[in-house]
Amino acid sequence: MKKRLLIVFFAVLPLMGRAQDSLGVGARSAARLNPLNGEGQTLLYNAAPSFTQVDVGYFLQAEDQAFLPQEGRGLGEFFVKADARHRLNRNTAVSGGASYRRGVKRGVFMNTSSDWELLYPYHTADTVGGDLHKEQYSFNGAYMHRMGRWFVGGALDFRALHEYRSVDPRPRNTTSDLSGSLTAGLEMGRHALSARLLLGKYHQSQDIEFVDPRGHNTSILHMTGLGQHYGRFSGSASSTNARFRGLTAGAALYMEPLSGQGAFARAEYTLHRYIRHITNQNEAPMSRLYVHELSASGGWKNGSRLYRGTVLYEYRRGLEAVLDVKGAYQSLLDLPLYGQHRASARADAILNFAGASALWSLRPHVGAETLQSAHLNPYRALSLTAADAAVSANRLSCSGKWVFLAEGALGGHFTLAKRLSLPSEKTDPALEAFYSAAMGRWGDHWGTLRAGTSLTRELSAGIALNFSLQAEGRLYASGHRMGAVTASLGLIF
Repeated sequence: MKKRLLIVFFAVLPLMGRAQDSLGVGARSAARLNPLNGEGQTLLYNAAPSFTQVDVGYFLQAEDQAFLPQEGRGLGEFFVKADARHRLNRNTAVSGGASYRRGVKRGVFMNTSSDWELLYPYHTADTVGGDLHKEQYSFNGAYMHRMGRWFVGGALDFRALHEYRSVDPRPRNTTSDLSGSLTAGLEMGRHALSARLLLGKYHQSQDIEFVDPRGHNTSILHMTGLGQHYGRFSGSASSTNARFRGLTAGAALYMEPLSGQGAFARAEYTLHRYIRHITNQNEAPMSRLYVHELSASGGWKNGSRLYRGTVLYEYRRGLEAVLDVKGAYQSLLDLPLYGQHRASARADAILNFAGASALWSLRPHVGAETLQSAHLNPYRALSLTAADAAVSANRLSCSGKWVFLAEGALGGHFTLAKRLSLPSEKTDPALEAFYSAAMGRWGDHWGTLRAGTSLTRELSAGIALNFSLQAEGRLYASGHRMGAVTASLGLIF
């Protein structure tokens, strides 16, 4: 994996030495930290200046009780990453990036699958849990070129993830996620109109072993939603391994102002399909999950203000297979048994105020979200409705060869309604207790406080050193706590 990571970094290096803006690296760093820059949808109309940045850092997060037990109650992660974006000339822009992350997810419970939030409710679980070691690398690249009033471009993203546990039960998950997109557009009047097509492929191979000679102390459960699991293949013997195959297709439409000032809009639809196979049972296709995502946003911006509204809708539809009993494990029928609707709306703004020696920025936002999910047989349901509000403030200043950014944010999340319905007579007591406890966490109120700083020192006209520190704390109404900190050191050129 590390050898492949080096190849990825060398693939990004050509971007690092390409055309630079006429501004020095310190001035470009200050311009890039302006919250209004970088809001363009396409590379050609992004106001942020050219840059290359390489960072090394560490991320640490801990909760006294996990908000999402399936994702763990803590993460310690070392990372190194490189990002570059350059305008080669008036008509051509490119970007690229690569990263490597290695760490440990602490206290993962009721989940042995990677990418739980992508695959739920059809993940694999056990009732013991434990720490999961992880190693991930990724890269991305994009290119865009203008020909008169027309412009075209493409992008590629790839992620590889390896997660494993060194005590029973011992999952070893290998994941790859590849996607590519094509964009074409036309400049009309004061705006650029464009369309993007997206295709992607996902694969996860999951092997679970029991090595302890003292015997098994848990069963592997193939979950199907809200405490329900596929009992036919549960256990710890011959049905523990799974494979997930996914396909993604999507389309998006964009409108953005050529001058960086005026109205903008975006509409996007994406469909994901994930199929779970039991690999050592003749690749039995146990379940199919279809995820429909629809989003739209629009607003207006100028040199010092941005106002935006965003709506999101997601529908998860799960089908579970009725498999034959003759050993071939072919699907006789797919039953639509799980459904989830999630909708949200948000309004936010960026307000810049130029002071005598610094640029001040405020970013308020308010939002609301509702979630309704149900498993039809036996019937079980969960619903949540919540609202949130937050405001952040930034202060950006320059002094000689120094660029300093200080930021802080305060926010609150408030549950307006919640309901969990599980049939006790048809639910394992341990699973019923788990979901009841989790519902208490998901339905809690909380407040968040975040603070950070970024210090950049220009070493020469073409290179700068950057130090960044971010800290976040969350306090729940029930008294539970979460804390996170990120520290990184980087070079900008």
